[in-house]
Amino acid sequence: MKKSKILIALVAVIALVTPMLIHAAIAPGATFTATANCGIYEGAVRVSASNATVTSADNFCDRGKQLRATAIAGSAGTASVSFTVIDATDTNAMQLVGNVNIGGTSVTVAAPSNNNGGGGGGTQVQQPSKPQTPQNQQNQQNQQNLQEDVNDKRSDNNNLASLAISSGKLTPAFHAETTEYRVELAATITSINITASAADAKAKVNGTGTKTLEPGENKFSITVTAENGAVKTYTIVAVVNEKPLVYTKYNGKDLGVVRNVKDIKAPKDFVETTVKLDGKEVKAWKNDAMKITLVYLIDEKTSEKNFYIYDTKKQMVTNIFKPTAILGNNVYLVDIPKELQTMEGFEYGKVKVDTTELMGWTFKDKAFDNYVVIYVMDETGKMQYYMYEKTQNTLQLYSKAAPVTQESYEKLVKDLENTNKMQVICLGVAAVLTVVAIVAVVFAIKLKKQVK
Repeated sequence: MKKSKILIALVAVIALVTPMLIHAAIAPGATFTATANCGIYEGAVRVSASNATVTSADNFCDRGKQLRATAIAGSAGTASVSFTVIDATDTNAMQLVGNVNIGGTSVTVAAPSNNNGGGGGGTQVQQPSKPQTPQNQQNQQNQQNLQEDVNDKRSDNNNLASLAISSGKLTPAFHAETTEYRVELAATITSINITASAADAKAKVNGTGTKTLEPGENKFSITVTAENGAVKTYTIVAVVNEKPLVYTKYNGKDLGVVRNVKDIKAPKDFVETTVKLDGKEVKAWKNDAMKITLVYLIDEKTSEKNFYIYDTKKQMVTNIFKPTAILGNNVYLVDIPKELQTMEGFEYGKVKVDTTELMGWTFKDKAFDNYVVIYVMDETGKMQYYMYEKTQNTLQLYSKAAPVTQESYEKLVKDLENTNKMQVICLGVAAVLTVVAIVAVVFAIKLKKQVK
């Protein structure tokens, strides 16, 4: 009796446990979720599946983040999804450590039992079918494509085995998983040869060969296409020193020809050309209507860059040339010759016209504190004097005639009135003296006749 009770209890336990074991497995075609913790690693993530099709997954690892992927189980057996951090960075040591597998999830896939076989009289449980909507059809197609990707036996190796340059040194040193490099080059380097080889003989490499360099940054891409079409891009940024190779002198300064002018916008109506400076050909800009040629120079002491007027006959720089707009007028600031800096009644120095600071003149007479005179080039290439009035914020051509205040005008009128009065008096006196002189002459003539 006691043995019977033990046997009944054991059967009861088995009856309870068996459904739990069946529930722990999933059926073929069922969806399951896989997870993994990034831990101390950061980087792009590659998701791999065995006997499963991944339908969605996180693709980047951040320190401490948990990754998730959704997959569809394959046939009976074990289905698994694993995560690999590509070109991982160890955030504790802040260094690259290559590819790191951070784990994943495995599940048991159990085929559904069929109790109809062997005359067991059981009932087969079938999964309800989903209606064939366009969305369902698209999902099935996506799953099929993913399964085909998993079953693709072609190589996905798109790494480089080597990467080298003919001048300079790559930074950092080459590593198959490092895709960005930089190289510093001397100002005299005008070209570079890039060589590379693929790690897989079936992969194709593009972007190698001889490359022309410009001063400043030059970006080159080398692509590796794996046998299965997967592409990886390696980038080299070659930085050519922009130090000038041609120099000239102006106003006691050593000025160098700026070599990197690809982002320089030429002044209005100027077109690109070349000129000889110090016996070497350099880039320049010309305006035939204004009969002006420009070069772009840098003062290495101040790092200031400006356009300068170039005399094509003398093959030398003659003046600075700064395009600017003052109160709607497009003008060009130039250095004023010393012989023009001195004007009677004016003081020469730095002045401000609206928001622009430049060299010009102020009146010594404090009655004209609101006025400033400047000397600039207009859009035709002609040098012009302009007068600026601060109160009204206006600019107009200046004929070197001083402005007149109300006080000065009233004084001028009084002076003119006094001058007119004096002129009238002088004219009257002159008339009287003239009459007296005539009378005296007539009297003298009569007196002479009487004497005879």
